[in-house]
Amino acid sequence: MNFYKMNDFQNIKITQFTFTLILLLLGFGSAKASMHSKDTLSSNSFHFIYLEDDCDLCGCTTSGGSASFGDLSLSNFIGLRYIYQNFESRDGIFNNSPKSKEQFNTYQIWGRVPLSESFFLSAIIPYQDLTRDFNNRTEHINGLGDINIMGWYQFKLYKKKQETAGEMDFVVERERSNHTLNFGLGLKLPTGEFEERLSDKINPGFQVGTGSLDVFSTLVYGYKKSNVGFVTTLAYYLKTENKNDYRFGNQFSYAAATFYDLNFEKSILKPMLGISGDVYGSIEQFGEELAETNGSIFNGSIGSEFVSGKFLFGVKYTLPIDQNLFGGNVESKNNLSFYLNYAL
Repeated sequence: MNFYKMNDFQNIKITQFTFTLILLLLGFGSAKASMHSKDTLSSNSFHFIYLEDDCDLCGCTTSGGSASFGDLSLSNFIGLRYIYQNFESRDGIFNNSPKSKEQFNTYQIWGRVPLSESFFLSAIIPYQDLTRDFNNRTEHINGLGDINIMGWYQFKLYKKKQETAGEMDFVVERERSNHTLNFGLGLKLPTGEFEERLSDKINPGFQVGTGSLDVFSTLVYGYKKSNVGFVTTLAYYLKTENKNDYRFGNQFSYAAATFYDLNFEKSILKPMLGISGDVYGSIEQFGEELAETNGSIFNGSIGSEFVSGKFLFGVKYTLPIDQNLFGGNVESKNNLSFYLNYAL
């Protein structure tokens, strides 16, 4: 049973918008590629932005992580990513209450391009395909999700200058530090359809989009020396009310990951271990908080990236360690993602 249908006019507008955004990403990337050629695929460079994976479903309580705008190696790229999430929801407080099993499939075009030496632009265009199985029926919705656009500022950090007595002063290029710090500010656009009647179901997160314009900010710190790297992120999402007087709760996300570069003759393998978590505020409708719609989740993840030339292939598996979503009525099972990026 398909509850989500779009008319021909909407399809034309979405196709045009998506195509235009892709052209902009490619155009900016080509224009600035020479400026940042040192950043691509070098095991010694540390100009990446990495955040935990997220289905970017609708920014709701069951998203399972913060928005992701990059990988462990490529600072400037365009790529494709697939994310699978699995949930189980219980409609009631008893052990024998009816349950539903939900599969969230997200297909994304994503990329990050330089605008100058310190400013960057990221974008994610998601397509959602969601299925919910009950004992006697199946529900299915699909369509364009909420597009994310984000601007980044990269702080330039340098190693401390070493002064030698008696040495003549002359201008030299300062050496970049092993530390990196990035700040991002972005918008989540209401391009995905929000269906009010679905919000009364067991899992209100079963939506293609939120129908709201949301703002989020992110701080990314990383350190890399030799073949070992570490990166941590903090993000906060400020969500607004949509036209249905429905507002998903604000969200705080955090993540940390460590990785190791295994260098081969013409390729690099990057195994990684990480943790991530989210804390969600309560959903509001008509200005009133809805009971048992807040919560938190803490995840562990394992994965790896393989770099060859300008191509990067990544895979990551995420498993909840501790969670309390919708008063325990929604349980996240796991999260699996694959991505293929091309360096610009």
